[in-house]
Amino acid sequence: MSQSSSQKSEVRIQNSEAGSRKQWLMVAILLIAAAFRFLALDAAPPGWRDDELIEFNMDRRIADGWRPLFIAEAEGHEPVYHYLHAGTLLLFGDNLVGYKWLPLACGLLTIALTFALSRKLFDGRVALLGAALLAVSFWPIMYSRFGVRHIGTLPWMLIAFYLLYPGKLTPENTAIHQRKLCALRGVFAGICLAAGLMTYFAGRAVPVVLAGFLAYLLIFHRSLLRRVGRRYALAGVIALALAAPMFIEIARTPGAEQRTEIVGGPLIELRRGNAQPAIETTLGTLGMFTFAGDPESLYNVPGRPVFDGLTGAFFYLGVLVCLVRLKRVESGFALAWLVIGIAPAFVSVPAASFSHTIVALPVVYVLAAVGVVGIVDKETGRQGNKAKPLSTYLLISLSTLLIGLNGWLTLRDYFGTWASDWLVQFQYHAPTREMAQWLDQTPQMNDVAIGTHPNQLALDPIALQLDLRRSLSASWFNAESALILPPGRVVLFSALQPMGDSVREFVATYGQSNHTGVAFTSYVLMTRPLRPVSDAQGRPQDVPPLGGNFDQQRLKLTIALRSTVTARPGQSIEWRTFWQIVQPLSIARAKLFLHVLNDRNEVVIGNDREDLNFATVQAGDEFWQISALTLPLDLAPGPYAIELGWYNPETGERLQRDDGSDRFLLPPLAVIAP
Repeated sequence: MSQSSSQKSEVRIQNSEAGSRKQWLMVAILLIAAAFRFLALDAAPPGWRDDELIEFNMDRRIADGWRPLFIAEAEGHEPVYHYLHAGTLLLFGDNLVGYKWLPLACGLLTIALTFALSRKLFDGRVALLGAALLAVSFWPIMYSRFGVRHIGTLPWMLIAFYLLYPGKLTPENTAIHQRKLCALRGVFAGICLAAGLMTYFAGRAVPVVLAGFLAYLLIFHRSLLRRVGRRYALAGVIALALAAPMFIEIARTPGAEQRTEIVGGPLIELRRGNAQPAIETTLGTLGMFTFAGDPESLYNVPGRPVFDGLTGAFFYLGVLVCLVRLKRVESGFALAWLVIGIAPAFVSVPAASFSHTIVALPVVYVLAAVGVVGIVDKETGRQGNKAKPLSTYLLISLSTLLIGLNGWLTLRDYFGTWASDWLVQFQYHAPTREMAQWLDQTPQMNDVAIGTHPNQLALDPIALQLDLRRSLSASWFNAESALILPPGRVVLFSALQPMGDSVREFVATYGQSNHTGVAFTSYVLMTRPLRPVSDAQGRPQDVPPLGGNFDQQRLKLTIALRSTVTARPGQSIEWRTFWQIVQPLSIARAKLFLHVLNDRNEVVIGNDREDLNFATVQAGDEFWQISALTLPLDLAPGPYAIELGWYNPETGERLQRDDGSDRFLLPPLAVIAP
């Protein structure tokens, strides 16, 4: 009896030591994961993605008191992640840390929770290797360093899975104690399921994974299903009750489900009886692990698969191991999780989308670890008494190889190839970040104007403010067809948009460069360019005696220049108008229109442009506006009136002049026969 007690005590000590080693190894893994997620945060991604800037606006409004049940903007957003993000902005400020802290934390939580769940499913070896692969691999690192809500689904899902996955029956968790514990787990799991549903659209796959697992239990383990059924039912009822207000709000919101229409083309076609698109996306998704992954440069080196060939082989082996051991509960759960987790990409575009399959992310790396452990156990099972040292050596060798390989590939592909790609630089506003860094180093510049791409006029200012470490006033314009002259006369031009010919003429004549780089150039304008040097034929231009105010004297037209008085059909014509901002407009956005009118006052051809972000301009700013158009080839000869004015692009309502009219008539255009 004494010998038996001594043996049990020795086993407990050994288990305790093994558990302590695993804990320290897990600490090391989390430190490595933190390094891959926190270091060089201002270089990869190279700037801010449009989605991040759009969501920042939502988060900032929530921090300021907005309380939505569902956010209908930008194709619809579930609210939980945005409320958490608003909290981090309040805590850390509107900056890189304040915005990135939450996804970074979710990424680390995902690794820790995957370790806990996979140890419960399989064993400590699988748990450690799966967590280590998550720590250094491209896919999880991409979404941990990306500020939007995708990664926020995973911690809620993993907690719910951990609470709901059936543990082993022991004398300590039977009868009344077991029922109370199961009920408590069901309550917390329901809360987490609801939070996952209310975080990201893909979170709707999480309860489907659990339903798939229950179907598996119904086929293979009915006694276990009877034991856990109440817990699952309780969690489902609580999740439904908590998420119901959001789904009711979605049902009441027109167009709230437009995401399905945008990315769910294969599903729509399948409902119509056309299975071909769904077959193509399914095959593409099944190949994402080793053949061709997400094709979008937003989230991947286009086409880069999840795994290299070696790691992918172990992943497939892990899937095979689970299929062979299908009657084991952990195998059934892992396979249900994998198949249902990637299923949204079967009926959506693009195929193999890393965003649409985000629910499957943790189990993919766990299955690769299952494959490694399966090989180790298979090989060492043949060695008899030598099995234990060989098992340890083989496991350490393979694990080190895979972790090192995936870590190196991530450094090469994510921090190198992807972050430096020109399209990624454009999509992530990289020049704006470099501008912010340069402006921080030149504190004497407090009032600047910045020219950028017209599609970035609304978001680039947000990106600049998030990256700047000091207060600075910046007015934004489209570098192709406008030029703002700020009080300080310092103008920056982003590489996102080359200067238009007329803008370049102004800058070359009246500006002096004080910075030239790949990402942007900067000029000091020496004098106010009230007129271009010459027209297209090299002749001096006249300044017509024009002038007038718009929007109750807030916006003043000083001069209008035109490159020609007469033109032929098919000819390109340009008008240049010079404006002064007397005080901020009464609206945040305004479009300039310039129309050629026939004798019936009908628009023959026009040029409507939104080239300034009026929310950023200041009183005293002046700007050139370039309006160009090409006359129709069939335009009849004769005189044509030219109308000029401004309107609100959201409502179509024109700005009024002081005399009550809503336009300004420029000198007419004479069209002559070709």
